Amino acid sequence: MYRFEVFAVAMLVACGNGHDHDKSKKDDHGHGEPAELPGQSVTRWSERTELFMEFPPLIVGKETRFATHVTVDANGKPVTGGAVTITLAMTGAAPLAGTVNAPASPGIFRPTLTPTQAGPCELAFEISGPQLTDSFVIGPCQVFADGAAARAALKDEPEPAGRITYLKEQAWKTDFATVAVAEHDLQDGVRATGEIRPVAGKEAQVTAPSAGRVSLVEPVPLLGMPIKKNQILASVSPRVTGGTDRPTLAADVGAAEAEAQAARTQLERAQRLVAAQAAPAKTVDEATTRLKIAEARLAGVRGRLAQFDAGASGAGGGRVFQVRSPIDGTLTATAAASGQGVEEGQHLFTVIDLDRVWLVAKVFEPDVPRVEGAVSARFTIEGYEEPFTVDPSNGRLVTVGRVVDPSTRTVPVIFELDNKAGKLRIGNFTKTVIATGAPRKALAIPDRAIVDDGGRSVAYVMVEGESFERRVLRLGIRSHGWTEVLDGVAAGERVVTKGAYEIKLASASGAVPAHGHAH
Repeated sequence: MYRFEVFAVAMLVACGNGHDHDKSKKDDHGHGEPAELPGQSVTRWSERTELFMEFPPLIVGKETRFATHVTVDANGKPVTGGAVTITLAMTGAAPLAGTVNAPASPGIFRPTLTPTQAGPCELAFEISGPQLTDSFVIGPCQVFADGAAARAALKDEPEPAGRITYLKEQAWKTDFATVAVAEHDLQDGVRATGEIRPVAGKEAQVTAPSAGRVSLVEPVPLLGMPIKKNQILASVSPRVTGGTDRPTLAADVGAAEAEAQAARTQLERAQRLVAAQAAPAKTVDEATTRLKIAEARLAGVRGRLAQFDAGASGAGGGRVFQVRSPIDGTLTATAAASGQGVEEGQHLFTVIDLDRVWLVAKVFEPDVPRVEGAVSARFTIEGYEEPFTVDPSNGRLVTVGRVVDPSTRTVPVIFELDNKAGKLRIGNFTKTVIATGAPRKALAIPDRAIVDDGGRSVAYVMVEGESFERRVLRLGIRSHGWTEVLDGVAAGERVVTKGAYEIKLASASGAVPAHGHAH
């Protein structure tokens, strides 16, 4: 008839919490009663839904109104539309259902139903709407024959000391979330600060090949644009003065060729004279030396002319140097503007291949032996909530430094990793953990659930939908954004991961906030 999949972590029934009390002073027989009936509450989680429900005792023939608080577990926000059905099932009787087609206020639905017989029962929940669709079994319940039976079975006990009240209406207005305490794969590691840097040989500082005037190409190179190897970024028109223009270089070549030819002629004459014994033998040696010097000078000026022609385009006096990128990469810096005068060797562009980058972690001297042979690391960067990971699937250990920095007493440990997603930027500061030891399973909570409270690590546990406890923690290893908890919380409990600071403030105020809805 009804089939529900149960995802609940815990069912918490609280009595005497001041919610959903039956304000009548008379029982079902009209007799005066000296006290209210204790209220009940249930907190349930599924994969998509958090349900906090308050209701009076279920009594035969009496309409029961449920204050059903429904939260989208993924974002901690109230459900603002849809239909909610509470179903009561009993052995030997047809199920009873109470349905409302819209919330009375954002996140709060108020279905009602009237039990027809006493005995054990089971409640189920279903919601259907554009924002959320889900269903699950809430759990066992009890229908009482009358108010006296309910009062005898239910204890109206005061709320335990130390409980912190934080209403759903407050949580829904803030960035609020919880997560179940569970086992996770953790791995111990060495902590270090780090920096994202270019891979060696993958950064090019492009400079002016000659003194002259810069002209940028079209389209104009912009920061962040991809660059191909040998792509022209700009051109430099060399100055006519200073011996760097082509006519001067060509004249130098002509002069050197003439000097070499003259030295060659002198050598031939010296050889004839020595053969005729008209000159000493050293005359040939001296002529040979002069020829070698002239040929060396000729080779030099020819080389300068060839270098000029290799980087130039155009013809005649319009020749210019082309400024090309020596590597594939991304343009990360530019110091050139059209019409700007530059000197030879002046920096114009920086091109870096960002597809792979280096993580350079600075490990303190005593920890260096622990990271020898490390194969993985994880690190966080401000602005990104999730940590980054280096492992054999996307990177490798490049080296563990062999020199200790005398000022910081640290050793660089370098990992290379893939960055095709482009999230890592050169110069990013990182908080790094280099993995050591073997992974193991341990009870853990997210790092963001841990609050520093006067030097003590604490977490806030949701013991019920609007009730929390402050727990002092004893922590173990940290790994991949999770921290091992040796003491303080138990498996299945829900710790606050977003909004813990607001709960801390609510605890410090000591005041119980007024409810924004009628219970």
